[in-house]
Amino acid sequence: MTNLYRVAIIGTGRMGGLIEDELSVNQFSSPYGHFSAYTAIEQTEVVAVANRGAERLKRFIDRFGMTNTYLDYREMIEQEKPDIVSVTTPSFARAEPIIFAAEHGVRGIYSEKGLCASLAEADRIAAACKTNNVAFNWGAMRRHHDGYIRLRDAIAQGDIGAPRYAVMSSYTDIIKHHPHTLDLVSMLLGDPMPIWVEGRLVQRGEPLAANADQRPRAYPDYDPDGHCFVPPSGEEIADPMVDFFRIGYENDTEGVFLPISGPFSVDVHGTEGHAYAWDNGDVLCVRRSAKGGAVVEEQVIKPIGESPTVCTIRNIIREIETGERTAGNIDVTMQSVEAQFGIAHSHLQGGGRVALPVADRTLYIPGG
Repeated sequence: MTNLYRVAIIGTGRMGGLIEDELSVNQFSSPYGHFSAYTAIEQTEVVAVANRGAERLKRFIDRFGMTNTYLDYREMIEQEKPDIVSVTTPSFARAEPIIFAAEHGVRGIYSEKGLCASLAEADRIAAACKTNNVAFNWGAMRRHHDGYIRLRDAIAQGDIGAPRYAVMSSYTDIIKHHPHTLDLVSMLLGDPMPIWVEGRLVQRGEPLAANADQRPRAYPDYDPDGHCFVPPSGEEIADPMVDFFRIGYENDTEGVFLPISGPFSVDVHGTEGHAYAWDNGDVLCVRRSAKGGAVVEEQVIKPIGESPTVCTIRNIIREIETGERTAGNIDVTMQSVEAQFGIAHSHLQGGGRVALPVADRTLYIPGG
């Protein structure tokens, strides 16, 4: 008989479920939101949801008909005793729910990204998950996308020779969205340990910050006294946009990240070819051509199977049932989080190289 896992969702915004109404039902990534993905899995049942604000909670009730709701996630976890919890709150409000869930009997946690607002919080999350043997995945979903998985496997089996570096194009914020780029490059290079980072954040008045007046929380001020980035008046989020940066890994590979809006494209350069994913995975290809060789071989990859969100959840269930760690376990996640905060530290040091792991764990960035 198939085990049925009780699920609770903390955060009833876009990734909690409402994002489904923004997407085509026929696209590969559907179902995309957590609620719909759990509904698509025969082993899971969402038994309750929690949100700190009543208005967004009502929108969720109206959309999905979920009536067992809470305004306090602690009460929900204690009352409902879920097996799996999804945490889809903003990043600055994510650490405490994850830690509380891990310490109160939850067996699996699916956290959206970014993980939290500081490395000190990340350390507490990692300790809670490990101490309580919690199966963990975060929302860097390309790690669970069939097309990117097959691209990674082609690189790992030597289809482009030895990988040397990856060039990633995306202009986005450091906490909420750059986990997608950081995790993807790490995955494609074989998840080597990052050992250094150098880069900078975008400042008001620079060409890349042309929309600073419309998006003030994306170009926030740094407060040296509080050692934090400060949200605009009346807001909770300060999530800086990122300029050019580089990451060096222990296997002598490197990630090069370009602040280019739109494409979300990555090209892994190897000694005998390239593996690339362009336009957010619309084009996935492995191209082998040894230097000086006349023959070029190309393999086009078309993703198949279930959506990345569904696969992320199934990956958590697999660890609960078999003990095999998730693909995005807390140790793998922490590698990207170290690099993420390392970028900000490099910026504060004038773009200089910062060794990882970062010594200072206190820098606070309240991301979305």
